[in-house]
Amino acid sequence: MDLSYTADEEAFRSRVRSFLDENCPAKGFGEMSLEEGRAWQQRLFRAGLLGAAWPKEHGGAGLTEMEQAILNEEFARANAPGVPGQMGIWWVGPAILKHGTAEQKETWVSQILSGEHIWATGYSEPAAGSDMFNTQTRAEPDGDHYVVNGQKVWTTLAHLSNWFFCLVRVPQENPKSKYDGLTVLLIEMNSPGLEVKPIRQITGGSEFNEVFMTDVRVPISHRLGAEGEGWKIISGALVNERSGIASGMRFEQSLHKLVGIAKRRQKVQDPIWRQRIADLAISTAISKYSGYRSTSDGIAGRLNPHLSAAMKLHGTTLSQNFSSTISALLGAYGQLYQSHAEVPEARQVSERLLGERAMTIAGGTSEIQKNIVAERILGLPRR
Repeated sequence: MDLSYTADEEAFRSRVRSFLDENCPAKGFGEMSLEEGRAWQQRLFRAGLLGAAWPKEHGGAGLTEMEQAILNEEFARANAPGVPGQMGIWWVGPAILKHGTAEQKETWVSQILSGEHIWATGYSEPAAGSDMFNTQTRAEPDGDHYVVNGQKVWTTLAHLSNWFFCLVRVPQENPKSKYDGLTVLLIEMNSPGLEVKPIRQITGGSEFNEVFMTDVRVPISHRLGAEGEGWKIISGALVNERSGIASGMRFEQSLHKLVGIAKRRQKVQDPIWRQRIADLAISTAISKYSGYRSTSDGIAGRLNPHLSAAMKLHGTTLSQNFSSTISALLGAYGQLYQSHAEVPEARQVSERLLGERAMTIAGGTSEIQKNIVAERILGLPRR
């Protein structure tokens, strides 16, 4: 693998870095209001830095996959906040571009980048989390509509969204497999019969929600792909969630922060702490170069869901290891949920420690990722 960049790619990196130096908000994503977040998304959109690899006719910048990877890396380097429409940009937009009709692309894609449409993704249910084959939300055909009934849970940003990328099951007369009937519908969040209830989290925030649907009517023209193609569409979207070049940069930043705290706490000569830090440094390198491999696959047009499962398992576990290690290094200060003169980062560390408890569940549990790795990478038999 050639890890060098061309002159044009380095010029693009410089342009992105200069833009972020001049425009990056001081507030993080969770600290901004919806209006501030949308204003930040609009600045990025006007600069051609959202959906950079999307076609120009749909509002993208028409850049290369490598330039998109560089963009992600520079966002991580600058600690740039996310945008309210990130779910649509990461998953919904690419899915519509790949599986949607010309009319669907015209209707939805450019509005995703501009922030006019904010999307939530409805996969998990009370009895169907990582096991999406157990999806119970039903969509009954009724003329030129589906009538949808069911419940979704752990739906990120549903309280801010105006559209819903929702996995449902259309009843089949003679289903032959667990895939049969799984279908993706694009549902307007203000549809009659659709209710959003925020879930209070351990951090005190309410990023996740329950979504209840009672006789919600959805035009058949809002179906993405054919009936029964839901699993193919969703699994392709999850590859985007579980991999990426920017994760290595974020872990390198965490490692730098950890080493700085260890120096302040005079632990760098302690053999136990040196070993813990070395283990995290090795895992960070694994994440970084796996990200490069994933990016190389994307550039070459190779879909590699098995690598993405391994990266997701490794990355979310590593995130939790970093947060627990930094908290332990701070000692009693690491248990504070507020800033302290001696340790100004105490609240940030505690928020990360609590927030990242969800990471080995979100996007597919670690147990599911281990099964994928065992069966599809290692070739181990099912029992």
